Amino acid sequence: MAAKKVVSVVLSILVSIALMGYLSTRIEFGDLTQIFTQIYFPALLAFMAISLITSGLRAVRYKWLLWPTQIGFGTMLLVTFIRNLFVDLLPARIGSLSYVYVLNKRLKYPFEEAASTFVIAFVFDFLTLGPFLALAILVVGLGTTSVSSLSLLILALCFFMLTAIIIWKIIPLFRFLEKIYLAILKTLGLDSKKWAVTTVEKTRLTITELDKIRKRKILSPLFALSLIIRLGKYGSLYFLLLSLLYSLGFSIGNLSFWKTILGITGGELTGALPIKGIAGFGTWESGWALAFQLMNFEAKVAILSGLGVHLITNLFEYSLGILSILLLAFPFVLRKKNAPLSIEK
Repeated sequence: MAAKKVVSVVLSILVSIALMGYLSTRIEFGDLTQIFTQIYFPALLAFMAISLITSGLRAVRYKWLLWPTQIGFGTMLLVTFIRNLFVDLLPARIGSLSYVYVLNKRLKYPFEEAASTFVIAFVFDFLTLGPFLALAILVVGLGTTSVSSLSLLILALCFFMLTAIIIWKIIPLFRFLEKIYLAILKTLGLDSKKWAVTTVEKTRLTITELDKIRKRKILSPLFALSLIIRLGKYGSLYFLLLSLLYSLGFSIGNLSFWKTILGITGGELTGALPIKGIAGFGTWESGWALAFQLMNFEAKVAILSGLGVHLITNLFEYSLGILSILLLAFPFVLRKKNAPLSIEK
């Protein structure tokens, strides 16, 4: 396992160096300096404000999913900031599992409650991608850019339907996966191992918690809240992009919000890669730049905007995440270690 981690880290470093080196040959250092020194602060502040509001809404969604188990909004907001820190830091979006780790290991909430709420929120985040992508394609116009094609529209709708089916049949799906896992353990003769028994037990408890959430009949309002969260994410990045490109002559009048969504998708999709650059550097910018160039942006503008947006979002989210980790390290932020959880009647 140690050797695999070393190989993964080395590959990530090489990917970052190679892609960042290539991108740097397509732009002038002076252009990169310009977009930072002449950044449009009203739009930058709008990015920060909307981003914080969006994180607050994520915290509200987690609290809602955890009900009737109680957790303070401030504490949940800190957990959300930590989740935001790690989601981009690690490949294939496994960094979002930090939410489960912090709730279970640091805050002492049952694993099954943390895991079940994580699964629901995770799937809803993907469920909202399809509608926004499809709407952006239709607003931009089919065939007007390389990424506003009929095939991509169909793909977005199919992705939405698949994710909706997963939400609808999440309990049977998890029970089916549990049976497959048990069959693998028995075939390998590992079913009697302590760790195997523990994981099976935790899986069953998580399925029970998922069923409790399903029986609360809150999936429709959860979907509405998740749409607002995604809109907030796109809105914050739009204003960040505007703040960077303002000195190059871009404004709200000529920077399309819907084209921005299509461009952001290019960068987001790199987050699902099993191997990517360190903290996404290189792969994220490449995906962003490719998508924006396919929408008829100049190569220089596409690359500069990708570098600027990724650097600022990382600095912003990493600062909040690290501060949250430090705050959670102080006992006064947490309930007493052995105090029972407060349950609403």
